[in-house]
Amino acid sequence: MDKLFCENLKKLNIIKKGDKLTLAVSGGADSMYLFYNFMDIKDELDLDIIVCHLNHGIRETAKRDEDFVKNICESYKIKCITKTVNMDKYARENKLSSEEAGRILRYNFFRENSKNRKILTAHNANDRAETLLFNIIRGTGISGLVGISEVKGDIFRPILDIKRREIEDYLHKNNLAYVDDETNFEEIYTRNKIRLSLIPYLSKLNPNIIDSLLRLSKNARDADDFIKEIVEKNYKKAVKENYFVVDEIIKIHKFLACEIIKKYLIENFYAENILNRDNILSIYNLFFGESGKVLQLGSNISARKSYDKVFIEREKAEREKRYAKLKLGINKTDFGEIFISKDERNSEAPSFIKTIDCDKIKGKLFIRTRQSGDRFKPLGMKRNKKVKDYFIDRKVDRLKRDKIGIVCDEEKIIYIIGMDISEDVKIDENTLNKLVLEVRNVRY
Repeated sequence: MDKLFCENLKKLNIIKKGDKLTLAVSGGADSMYLFYNFMDIKDELDLDIIVCHLNHGIRETAKRDEDFVKNICESYKIKCITKTVNMDKYARENKLSSEEAGRILRYNFFRENSKNRKILTAHNANDRAETLLFNIIRGTGISGLVGISEVKGDIFRPILDIKRREIEDYLHKNNLAYVDDETNFEEIYTRNKIRLSLIPYLSKLNPNIIDSLLRLSKNARDADDFIKEIVEKNYKKAVKENYFVVDEIIKIHKFLACEIIKKYLIENFYAENILNRDNILSIYNLFFGESGKVLQLGSNISARKSYDKVFIEREKAEREKRYAKLKLGINKTDFGEIFISKDERNSEAPSFIKTIDCDKIKGKLFIRTRQSGDRFKPLGMKRNKKVKDYFIDRKVDRLKRDKIGIVCDEEKIIYIIGMDISEDVKIDENTLNKLVLEVRNVRY
């Protein structure tokens, strides 16, 4: 076993005795280095090891590589699972780059065959440096400067601190077989151009460029870990259930606020492909805008400010208007359970009990959602008011306005659930008959 490999494995402490492992093996130098070293410690650590090899279906020599991996596994009595895919077809159908398509297909394949197993890939120090440069070229934040991580979910990368030259030296010194992927020497992918052209050029300016990039990566990781701690502490104050608290966002530094927004988008909208710098900044600016402003983030996702809150939500089809007739006794409706009686009632929720003058009701009672042009006279007022304006004055969230139950008789609105009764049905000195409305389990 390579001394470097042993030291790195102990330092990372990611492999335990008795672990079940899936080795991702292409047949190239890096993955074969991973394979040979694990063969050396397999029995000592009582490891259950299988190998997965994906044939991307794009090279004439791909079958040669597959057969090589199968034969090596057979010689070590290791189970080898192979699969052939059409990477280019998958990339076209899903509008992805070849590199991204290959990555998705590989990890899907590994996970399909790795239930309750740790998946080990052979990314090395050069891969980490190349990824860092790749991220810089695309434009990245601090997290992008970290590059590849040793552990990410069920993926483990035990040779990430070992350089490619050190890997190849070990294989040559010990006469260990591997195959070369000829596409690694062709500048057909961005990463290949970085490996074959950019890094050699940078090495002329700094012979230790790989070490410098790895140092930057580790410094960025420390900074990123610190930022995540601060974000987590503030996130709990700034995010409540499904909305942001405006006052908590506007009082903190812009960078921290944007990191909180980024975390929320990752946790709730990662699959919608709306996570980008422009959207994050637009959402941040929304906190300083007027209430009611709406920002379109994607085809069916929007952000909107509603008074002291900012919501990011998937747009839904217009809600169906609801309606139900009411009678004495218990009424189970879409708006909640409505109890109507002629007796006074006690409740732990007095705001949802209203007593009105029964004789001022015209015809039958029913409950519905608001309609265009609705007006009513809130208790204590002398004039009618548009229900829309009433909701605005009460700072009722825009999306809730069409869900609130409104109790009406055949002529007028007499009660907006959870809010005011109409001045027209209030009890006064001339009241002879009372009607009590109690609403439980209110639903908006």
